[in-house]
Amino acid sequence: YVANKKNWVNNPDYWIERTKYIEDKLSDKLHEELTKSFVDKRISILSRSLKQDITLATEIKNKNEVIIDGQYIGRLRGLKLELDLKSGSLKTDVKSLRKAARQAISPELMKRVSKIINEVFNLDSNHRVHWMDSPIAYLYKGKNYLSPKLEIIVDEAMDAESKERLKSNLEKKLYSLISSELSDLVNLSKSKFKNNYSRALCYQLFENNGVIKREKVHEMIKNIAKEDRLILRKAGIKIGRYHIFLPRMLKPAAVDLRVKLWKLYYDEDKKYVIPKSGLNFFKDETEKNNKFLLICGFENFNKFYIRVDILERLFIKILENTKDGVFKIDSDMINLIGCSKENFFKLLELMDYKSKKNKDKKVEFFIYKPRLIKNERSKINKKISKNNPFGKLSELRFR
Repeated sequence: YVANKKNWVNNPDYWIERTKYIEDKLSDKLHEELTKSFVDKRISILSRSLKQDITLATEIKNKNEVIIDGQYIGRLRGLKLELDLKSGSLKTDVKSLRKAARQAISPELMKRVSKIINEVFNLDSNHRVHWMDSPIAYLYKGKNYLSPKLEIIVDEAMDAESKERLKSNLEKKLYSLISSELSDLVNLSKSKFKNNYSRALCYQLFENNGVIKREKVHEMIKNIAKEDRLILRKAGIKIGRYHIFLPRMLKPAAVDLRVKLWKLYYDEDKKYVIPKSGLNFFKDETEKNNKFLLICGFENFNKFYIRVDILERLFIKILENTKDGVFKIDSDMINLIGCSKENFFKLLELMDYKSKKNKDKKVEFFIYKPRLIKNERSKINKKISKNNPFGKLSELRFR
């Protein structure tokens, strides 16, 4: 009052600013003490009720807000309580508040467990099980990528029986999902084929998440008889021109689940992204992880990526159109891949098919001309010069 009176003090501007600062500080302190008083009152009421064994009136507002005896305590996120603690609370009071709140929400948690047990299992890309937009469990590594372990995320207020019911139910749903969506892949680890090479092939397929290049298991394939190949086919295994794979495991839902589980088990692949569902072919100029994309079901040809089952169908169409080692391009082939004509021709070149000159320039003909791969054995089999010491040794004959 004095500072704002004209000519009452020397240097009035300074005193006006100074008194304003003091007023603001007093206002802040008053607000802080009132808040503390309210919080302390809220805690003391609940603590007293707890000590006197008074039944606390509890309600859940707006689905998640926990209200006890008319006081807002915190929020339920899934099955976990988050208390609304203020900075002025004493630790001993907070302990009492936590005990009171958890005692009060226990019946609500039991109700929620019963609801979750009757609802659909929902696994996100971070390997967490969600309910009401909050995590209630998470997966971690098991003995292999198809056998993850599950841990629930619940409040300590939940009783042991409810915890066991919930965990048992979620594990059952998880393994049921894996068994139904990834049945062909699961069966690989249980296969009991008589042929040793068939068993070895199944092991390799399992280790590579259901997709493997044929060239990597070429020797195995050569030693599997026709009747054994038929047994493999009945087990859902396709022995193709370029790949050995499980066709049913290339369905969008199967790819999504098996790659999620793979990324959980193999940390180094967590950063990679599954190609968009529904794609048969895509072009990407950036450097990609071809091993991971093969697991997702895509083979790489330079900057082109084509789904392995579509690649096999293209090969069959080429065989059906081939006569005397030459085949003609038709629109069905291009439509199958789902790319431009220009990219289709580039793809064929990368697959070692070369264009063949013909009189009718309107018709496109191709012939298979694989690139020559130098055989290391040919170097060994080359004739050794007779003037070479090793050449002289080669002339020796022992009786």
